[in-house]
Amino acid sequence: MSNSNLYNLIHDAKFAEGTHALTEAQKADIVAMVGKGCRSATKDKLARMLNLPLSIWQKHGIYSRVTLDDEGASYICGQSWPDEMRTLRDCMLNK
Repeated sequence: MSNSNLYNLIHDAKFAEGTHALTEAQKADIVAMVGKGCRSATKDKLARMLNLPLSIWQKHGIYSRVTLDDEGASYICGQSWPDEMRTLRDCMLNK
């Protein structure tokens, strides 16, 4: 996988054929990044969500800031890291 983002991967999973899934490294990076400071129950729920098919996820604009590559995942912050991580977490936990 070349450089991409979560929003595009979800879009491709909904409208294109083929396998569109996060790698284990990407999942681990997302849980570590978005779940930082959360209780273990929230981290567990987030990890379960990341195992669901991307085709059932809603396409939230904030997902375009989650960059994906062969090494894992990272986030391009706009202004406030804590606020954006909270928004991202809320979007992910509510699909």
